[in-house]
Amino acid sequence: MEWNKEKRYTDRGIPIIAVILAVVVVFAGLTWLEYIDSVLSYGLIAIFLFGLLCFYNITITIDNTHLSFILGIGLIKKRYEITNIKSCKPIISQKFGVGAKIDFNGRIIKRYMVTGIKAIELQFHDSKTIVHIGTTQPDEICKQIQSLIDGNKITDCLKE
Repeated sequence: MEWNKEKRYTDRGIPIIAVILAVVVVFAGLTWLEYIDSVLSYGLIAIFLFGLLCFYNITITIDNTHLSFILGIGLIKKRYEITNIKSCKPIISQKFGVGAKIDFNGRIIKRYMVTGIKAIELQFHDSKTIVHIGTTQPDEICKQIQSLIDGNKITDCLKE
């Protein structure tokens, strides 16, 4: 599959947005009722709103040479070359959020999820790192990435 334009997939983190806004409303209400100190409350509200800006959505962008994603306002973003990706498959993730862990096989699994439990799993040629990127369209994204990976294999064979 050959195309020259980039393809973007954006998912809103509706659960994260709802939870953070609910917490902010609770803190604002408690401050208004004078149950907690206003300085503490405003500080916590600012922290939660900053978290909301960082994780309210995820945008995955695919072009002929790269897969990249950006969370929220862009403080967390990554870019991977298609030629470095060994495989891509849709998965159901057991974990939610952003973070990393080491599994029983010694692989590092990095997780970037803001919505739902569906994700794509990227495995790379040159490392033990596995990346999970949350999306509501894992099948379509994996199909595009896998076609780019397969296309690169064909052009690599033609070069030799």
